[in-house]
Parts: sequence; C-alpha cells; structure tokens
Amino acid sequence: MTVFDLDSAVDSLVEAVSPLSMRAKAALFGACGTALLPLLDQLERATAGRWSFPAAREAVDLIANFATGTIPEGSYEVTRRFLLESGPNGHELDSPWSTYAQDALTCIDAGLVAASVGGRHEFRPAWIFSALEPMVASLNDRGYDVEFDAVETGSTDLQREIDIAINFLSASTTRLARLEEVSPVAYARLVDEALAIVPPVDRGRPPQW
Repeated sequence: MTVFDLDSAVDSLVEAVSPLSMRAKAALFGACGTALLPLLDQLERATAGRWSFPAAREAVDLIANFATGTIPEGSYEVTRRFLLESGPNGHELDSPWSTYAQDALTCIDAGLVAASVGGRHEFRPAWIFSALEPMVASLNDRGYDVEFDAVETGSTDLQREIDIAINFLSASTTRLARLEEVSPVAYARLVDEALAIVPPVDRGRPPQW
C-alpha cells in the first residue's frame, strides 16, 4: 500500500493536463464545472438568492459547445468577469461552502479560458486543483485532513472518496489525450463521470452566512 500524498497527486494531474488540446481542456473543466454546478444551485437556494450564478449556467453551455467542436474560440471577458464576481469569499461565507463555490466557479472559468481566443497563453494547468479541492474541503470538514493526516490509499472510507476523485481526473486526462475530437456522447459521459469529484454535501453542514 502507498501512503497518500496530496501534493504528489496534484503535481501528476497538472502534468497530465498541460499537454491536452484546448478543446480537451475545455471538456475536462467544463465537465467538472457542470458536475459542481448543483453546489451553486444549493447555495443560491440556502441563502435566498444572496448569491446567484446566472453566468455559470451560460458558461457551461458555451464550454460544452466549444469542447465538442460546435463553435470556434470566442471572446468571453464579460461572462468571465460576471462569473468570478458572483462568488462569495471566506469572509462572507463559512467553509466549506465558500470553497465549494469558488472552486466550481474556477473550474467553469478555466473551461471558458480554454474556449477563448488567446486562451492558450492564459490557461493554467494548476487550475485542476479546483476540481479536487471541494472533496478536500469536505474531508477536512468531516475531520480528515488529507494534507497532514494522510493514510494509505484506499484504506479508509474517507480516503477512498478522494481516491475516486483523483482516479476520475487521472483517467479522464489520459482518455482525452488520446481523442482527436470530443464528441457530444464523449462529453456527456465525461459529465456523468465527473460526479466523482462532488462532495457528499448532504452529510456536511449547510451554508452559513
């Protein structure tokens, strides 16, 4: 058995994301953002609309269309600005919900960058941590600090949750690297599989603000 190391796992994912085509990057982050979108919906309902995310819903459709080759690169500066301004920070909302929101928005923003004219120069593979961080925050909230209390991979129920998330991201980058194009069917499959990164919020604390 191998003791889990979060930094090494993230480094491997960053290395795997880096050489992907821009459509593949858009597909990966668009799928992750779409999977995390219900967290934004739940936050919006729980705070009676204190935070709302219409730009996120618009963005995931744009990303999906670019990833599957339906539309070319575009200019999304306005959408990105509204997207990133719509989320709470840690001073406004308790963790882990502030983390959930910021990571969901970062994944969606990363997909928009990949779909943008000039996005090749702005894109940062390190954004992949935002696809994993909601699970990290959820585990921390439930008493397992994966950075400092790491155990053997697969040895506990909580550890297996992050193992599954990492395995999804790793397998997806490998599969996307082999595809010449991302079909709508392949993208839909990716979105379904991305549920692996969604924390079990029903077991966590509700949003507090």
